[in-house]
Parts: sequence; C-alpha cells; structure tokens
Amino acid sequence: MSNFDYLFTPFKLGNVTIKNRIVFQPHFDALTYEDGMPHEREARYYAERAKGGAGLIIMYGIAATLSGQMSNRFVRGWDPKIVPGLRMYADMVHENGAKIFGQINHAGHTTIKNPPQILLAPSQMAEPSSPFNTKEMEIEDIQETIEGFAKSAYHYKQAGFDGVEIKVAHDGLLRSFVSEFFNKRTDEYGGSFENRLRLPMEVLRAVRKAVGDDYPVGIRLCLDEFTPWGYDLEYGIKLAKAFEETGQVTYINTDAGSFSSFYMEIPPMSVPAGFAVYMGASLKEIINLPIISFGRLNDPVQAEKILADGHADLVGMARALIADPELPNKAQRGDEEDIRNCIACNDGCIYQVMQDKPIRCIHNPAVGLEKELGIGTLKEADKKKRVVVVGGGVAGLKVSEIAALRGHQVILLEKDDKLGGQILLASKLPHRDQVHGVISHLIKRVNRLGVEIYYNMEADEKTVLDFNPDVVVIATGSRVLPLDIPGGNQENVYSVYDVIDGKATVGNRVLFIDQNGHYKGAGVAELLASQGAHVNIVTHLSFVGENLEPSNQVMFYQRFMEMDVEMTPHHEVESINGNRAVLKNVYTEKEVEMDGYDSFVYATQNGSNTDLYFSLKGKCKEIYRIGDSAAPRMIEQAVWDGEEIGRKL
Repeated sequence: MSNFDYLFTPFKLGNVTIKNRIVFQPHFDALTYEDGMPHEREARYYAERAKGGAGLIIMYGIAATLSGQMSNRFVRGWDPKIVPGLRMYADMVHENGAKIFGQINHAGHTTIKNPPQILLAPSQMAEPSSPFNTKEMEIEDIQETIEGFAKSAYHYKQAGFDGVEIKVAHDGLLRSFVSEFFNKRTDEYGGSFENRLRLPMEVLRAVRKAVGDDYPVGIRLCLDEFTPWGYDLEYGIKLAKAFEETGQVTYINTDAGSFSSFYMEIPPMSVPAGFAVYMGASLKEIINLPIISFGRLNDPVQAEKILADGHADLVGMARALIADPELPNKAQRGDEEDIRNCIACNDGCIYQVMQDKPIRCIHNPAVGLEKELGIGTLKEADKKKRVVVVGGGVAGLKVSEIAALRGHQVILLEKDDKLGGQILLASKLPHRDQVHGVISHLIKRVNRLGVEIYYNMEADEKTVLDFNPDVVVIATGSRVLPLDIPGGNQENVYSVYDVIDGKATVGNRVLFIDQNGHYKGAGVAELLASQGAHVNIVTHLSFVGENLEPSNQVMFYQRFMEMDVEMTPHHEVESINGNRAVLKNVYTEKEVEMDGYDSFVYATQNGSNTDLYFSLKGKCKEIYRIGDSAAPRMIEQAVWDGEEIGRKL
C-alpha cells in the first residue's frame, strides 16, 4: 500500500465531500460535435478519470452565451436542452465514485474560430496575440452575459452536478474585465479596482441566486498573466481576497497565463513540473478558502508534498490524468512505478484542441476513444500465440506490451544493447529529456509482463524463423537518407543523427539545412548553438520550427534568439562546394551563394527499414510492420500502430 498521508484523505468543498485530494482540472477537449450538445464520448472521457481514481472531475467552461463560444464544440450552457446530456455525464462520473463540478465561461476576446463571430470585450482592443478586434460591450451585452452564467449554473444543478465553477482565468471575458490592461471603460464597469470587479461579482451573485446558498461555487482564478503588460501575483492575490470577502465563494482554483502567454497557460516540458506551487502557497498565506493547486503536476509524490507543506488543499491535474487516468489508483495501491507520466509535449492534447480537433495523447491512444480502448477494454486473446517482435523502439515496445497483456508469449529482438530506438537520441536535445518518459514507461511494462528480450541481436530471416513464431511484427524503424544534392557527401556534411551521436566534428560556423520543421531540425540547431557554434538555419518553410506546437515554438524562440544564430526561410540548398552553398528562393527561384561555413548539418525525411519485412513476407503465418518501418512518422503514430496491432493479434 502507499505511504500517502494527505493525498488520499477526504476533503469537503462546502457540503460536498471529495474522496481524495486529486482534481481533474477543466480543459477544452473538443469531444462534442458542432451542435454544442453534450456527447457520450465526452461523458466517457470524464468517467474514465473517475474510474481511474480522481476524487473530483471539473468539466471545462461551457459557454454562458452564444457570443461566448470559443468554438461551436463548446457546450451551450444557456440552452436547457443540454440538461439530459449533462445528466449522463454526472451519472457516469458518480457511478465511478467521483464528484463532478461544472465550469462556466464566456470566451470574450479569445477564440479558436477563424474567422470568429463578434468578439466581446470590456473595451475595443484585440487580445495581443490575436488578429481579431473586438466589440466594446454594451450594458445589454453585460446583462445577457450575467443571465447566461446564471442559466448555465442552474442547468448544471438540474443535471445532478455537485457544484459549479466560474472562470476568471486565461481565456475568459471575466479575466479581461478585472485586468487594468484590457479594461479601459469609464462607466461603472471600469476605472477603479471595485468597478473592474463589478461584472465578475454580479455574475457570482446571479449564479449563487440560481443554485442556492448550499451549492458549492468556486472561482478559477488567473493569479498572474505572465505578460509584460498584464497583472502579477500580487494583484492576483488581491482579486482572490476580494472574492473571499463576498462570503459567496466556496474555493479558489488557481491558474495563470493568458493566450498571449500561452506557454505558461499550458506549459511544455521546458517549464519545470510544479512551477506554480509558489502561487498557491502565497495565496494560502492570505486567504482561508480551500485552494486547488495547478502547474504541470504529474507526480503523486510531489502532490503529497504540496499538501503536507500546506501549499494547497487539493491538487489539480489535467495532462497527468489524460496521459494516465489510473494515476490515482496506481499511487494509492503503492504502484507509482507503473504510472504513465505526462511528458508535457503538448503535441497530442492542447495542440489538437486548439485546432478544434478531438483531444489525444501521444502515449495514451485511449484518449477520446475510451469506449473502444479505455480501462477494461483490453481482453485476453482467445488463442495464445508466440509473437516475435523485431525492434525495441516505441512501436516495438508498445506492441510487445499490448500483446503480452493479452496473454501472448512475446519475444523482443533488439539490435543494440538498450531499448528505445530514436527516442534515445531525441531525449538528448535541449529541454527534451522528458521525451524519454515514453520509452521508460514501456520498458518497465514489458519487463514486468515477462517479455523475453534479446539484446545485441541483429535479426535476419533465419534468426526470426528459428524462434518458430506464430506472428512476426517488424518494428525495425527508419534510417537517415543521404542529402541528395551536389556536394551532399562531402566530409564536412553531417546528418542530425551524426551530431546527436557525437560522430560529427562540427566547426564554429554551421549552415543547417532543415527540411523537417520540427524538433529534429530546431532541436539540433539549438544544441549546436548552445555549444557555441554560429548557426544559420536554412529552411524551405515560412519560418524555422513551423511544425512545432505553439507553446514549444515560443519557448524555443525565446532561447534560440539569444544565441549566435541566423535564420533563412523560404530557401532550399541547391549544392555544397567546400565551405560554400548555393541557395534558391522557393518562390522566386533566385539563387544566392553563402560562404565561410566549416560544416553543414541536415535534417531530412527518413526512409523505412524494410529489408527484413520483405524477406519474411510469405514465410510466416502472420506478419506485420509498424511504426517507422511502415512509414517514418511521430511518436504518437508509432504508439498507435503498436496498440492497434497488439489488439488485433
């Protein structure tokens, strides 16, 4: 059993008792359709986290009014037709032992629609990261918003939700009203601190009137906007104190960041886990309301310490429970080593929903597909088979895990002396070490499940067939392709793999040829620059790192542009000769020569390793190829291939 003295003790929010201190934080998941009505797959998404042991589920901020919908997929909070669907959410969560609160929001000047409807704001000014200007709200708009929050809260209560939460946080109208930067009004809703708080306070009173005095009402509060022009923690604490003094708030759910500081709103792996604990700790010194902490919390041991130190009353997790819904149950039974930790890549979750696509996770294929792939759906195989997997990268590890869970005898052949494939290289890049978490989890799993692993085995046709397999799965990955231009085979031309492996002797001035647009290019360029080289990245794309998830993109540029670097977009390298390269503009085809480079490094597409697959095809009862050996792609697709084929065997 676990040694958690705080994390798994009950806690009361108002008159509602939460069985433990773990809160699944609200976040848009895009699992509904564009009719704005609740959907079964979203209900199952929440129920999965309840089944995994979370004490409280908080549904994301449904839209208080039509003008407040950031996307058409946001549930229409003001519409009474949502009540039966929301009741399904509440029932499914309750059946799995958790409580459920519902958040309410008006998106205000923030949107993922392009182009959007009219965006409402306290004053006419675009959110700095947005190209879309706003309408300054009239009194009629304000009244409609207040009524929308009240209706939404009442609908939650009708549906059997246990409490509601008002969003005064990152992507919200109410946050912009309390912000001195955004609120330039001269009427009763702007100017003084009290006037800037008038709309949130009127919303709070209307919500409290709609749900009654005994119903929990929380505030999700941005404590620090993390922008040069926004408010800071001192002001955030002042806001929290003002809400507490109303006597109508049950708890404060802490938060930070805005769309203009998106990288701190949902911070990537380059931001330390638990980076925001100090905010909750500071707030605890000032107010007496219960506080929910936030900020890249994915470790139950860290969560326990936060509670033991008195820095919060409950611990909020979002991505951690997306990656592993069973984190609470595993921790409670003392099995922390089996937790599939979120690596904060943001590629599968927030990157998808900000494109209005259903939420995913790069190493949990069940996200958004809980009915098909969730807890309890993996069944023992009717016929047990002898499965030989060739290749111990992500795809090979994943298929080995799933096949072993289904009761098959699994033999894994790896050509190197360690498992992990290309992730071992990717995790060596600056600020990318946590990518290793994908393979470290899978390695623990296959070892625990008794997969028979052979290291340093360069498998050929005879090797594989000598194991007398019923099934062969080829996961031999991919290889770097040569730079196919004149001069591409010079001694001073290296692939990114040569650089990461330490096989390259790179000089002081490097021309970097990036045909990738992702971390394979940007990460290695940053590595070289961090080692003191002058780096000029040439890419055919519109800008360097074009394919990076936005929060990672911003933080990459914050670091990279402090180094000795140049960037040359819209160009391809035509040829290399000695220390010179000829570049061509991809739009005008105008050529330009660049001289004085000691080394050239390239990031291109890989080619699949297929020889073994085709030599065995037709000689095995069943044979599959997965991951990069089928087509070079990203981690998520390799994991998906392994899951899919593992379930098929």
